[in-house]
Amino acid sequence: SLSDETAMSPDAENAVVSPILPFLFLGNERDAQNLDLLLRLNIGFVVNVTTHLPLYHVNSGLRYKRLPATDNSKQNLRQYFEEVFEFIAEEAYQSGQGVLVHCQAGVSRSATIVIAYLMKHTLMTMTDAYKYVRSRRPVVSPNLNFMGQLLEFERDLNSGVTPRILMPKLSGVETQV
Repeated sequence: SLSDETAMSPDAENAVVSPILPFLFLGNERDAQNLDLLLRLNIGFVVNVTTHLPLYHVNSGLRYKRLPATDNSKQNLRQYFEEVFEFIAEEAYQSGQGVLVHCQAGVSRSATIVIAYLMKHTLMTMTDAYKYVRSRRPVVSPNLNFMGQLLEFERDLNSGVTPRILMPKLSGVETQV
């Protein structure tokens, strides 16, 4: 029955912060608010993929990058890919601290950024990166517009228009799909 299905479906709001890579976490608004959690996970960097949620702990020494985005069929997230990858790679990764990528629910916008990051920095296809992220956060479900942008990004990676930058520490991640 329908009510059983509803009970079975993972509740995005109650999904806990999801470690995607040793230094990369995917989460929601509640995770972003929880300073104790961020400190416990050694998260020093936060990517806020919303137009409206505050940069909650900007005065506590955390470094923020906002990608002002709404979860709709018109939003271009692709325009932010390189800028956010640089933030993750050059700042967070280099510093040895973790980075939380979040939106409101940790389902569509932030998930799209994390999937694209895996595609750029490993040999994963879009499908593999999606499955990999979903295996670590079952509520993940980018909207169709964002899935289309990920497919375009995959085309550009495969054709060499956008170079892949393989990160040695991530080699072998592909085999975990």
